[in-house]
Amino acid sequence: LTHTPQEVQFYCLDLGGGTMAPLEGLPHVGGVAGRLDPDKARRMVAELTTLIAEREQRFRAAGIDGMVEFRNRRRRGEITDDPYGDVFVIVDGWLNFRQEFEVLEQSILNLAAQGLSFGIHVVISANRWAEIRPALKDLLGTRFELRLGDPSESEFDRKTAVNVPVGRPGRGLTPDKLHFLTALPRIDSSSNPADVSAGVQDAMTKISGGWRGPGAPIVRLLPELLPYEQLPVPQQQANPRLVPIGVNEDGLAPVFLDFDADSHFLAFAEGESGKTNLLRTIVRGIMTRYTTSEAVILLVDYRRTMLGFIDTDHLLTYAVSSNQLQETIGDVRNSLVGRLPGPDVTQEQLRSRSWWKGPEVFVVVDDYDLVATQSGNPLAPLSEFLPQAKDVGLHMILARRSGGASRAMFDPIIGKLREIAAPGMVMSCNKDEGVLLGTYKPQILPPGRGVIITRRLGQQLMQTAWLQPE
Repeated sequence: LTHTPQEVQFYCLDLGGGTMAPLEGLPHVGGVAGRLDPDKARRMVAELTTLIAEREQRFRAAGIDGMVEFRNRRRRGEITDDPYGDVFVIVDGWLNFRQEFEVLEQSILNLAAQGLSFGIHVVISANRWAEIRPALKDLLGTRFELRLGDPSESEFDRKTAVNVPVGRPGRGLTPDKLHFLTALPRIDSSSNPADVSAGVQDAMTKISGGWRGPGAPIVRLLPELLPYEQLPVPQQQANPRLVPIGVNEDGLAPVFLDFDADSHFLAFAEGESGKTNLLRTIVRGIMTRYTTSEAVILLVDYRRTMLGFIDTDHLLTYAVSSNQLQETIGDVRNSLVGRLPGPDVTQEQLRSRSWWKGPEVFVVVDDYDLVATQSGNPLAPLSEFLPQAKDVGLHMILARRSGGASRAMFDPIIGKLREIAAPGMVMSCNKDEGVLLGTYKPQILPPGRGVIITRRLGQQLMQTAWLQPE
């Protein structure tokens, strides 16, 4: 009532019974996420975390010393590319929030700790003070206390808390030990609590009808289907050798694989979760960013799901059986041995990797669990080259079914990739498999969605691009 949707925005995490859901119709409200909206809740928190980082950079670059000056500049029209004003994050039902969205608790704490300086305000409700950890409680500067189930738990004054009447919703205490009565959220002059829902709806209608401008920015979600054509092309990239595979949840920004920095990649997924499509996306990215003289691809595909996919001279061998693969791996190994630096290689040659010439060798393996069996692993001869892959131009890219993956952690290839902390992705997996990469605990996810884990960026939920089979 006192601020426009351009001045303040609200983002609500409703774990208190669903009473905040109707407020999503207000122009000031950018989104309401409940217990059944985990994706929306994560995106909401991620958007605001990104907003803090963006404003921190903006304040430093523009010499803005605080929110007062920011509001003034925005009001004068000097800042037009930030659609947010002061943002309020509402968490109704803190204990339920912690139980349902455990991974977001630290993010809310970070918003409370860092956000106030950049116009982010955190408002939470809880049944008991004990539900709020001290680290967060200390950051909540404004506090009110309604009637408690046990007045002896009051943090204001136990004796005064006993006198807060039972059965009078809205009555409570201020930090000054003074009684207060909360106003009803209605503007129709009625004080009848029995029809407060109708009063709220009436207020929403009047507020919405009185505003003709744009509303609060809506929470953007990861797409369920991301066409490959929407990924950046090399001409749009600062580094044209980066291979895009999808968009992340934090900022809906492209996610790239940098094979110059991290030579290898591995993925785990259940059936029909998108692992073969992920490999197609990676292979297509390699083919469009490396010439045939810069890269060759050994494609291991026992189920022939990528038959005919590589139709250029990038294809070194298309291996569909163990015998065929063993012969090819022998040739590849001999080639890599010749690329190992000898005693006569100078420091300058080591720095520029100029003591050998030839293409990068990408070994792409689908359904690795069919390749590495109890009877043997044709790829094992390459395991010794994985730690020094940059020196010899080797890249191992494999996808494995998640079933039984926990037993494959000591496999010569997977074990070595995990040992050197190669980046990877865990798509939809049964949580009973346990931790497969990093510290991430697998969970059931929609097709094409996964968590990419790297040393530099940690864990990121993302949606991989969909490449239509030809």
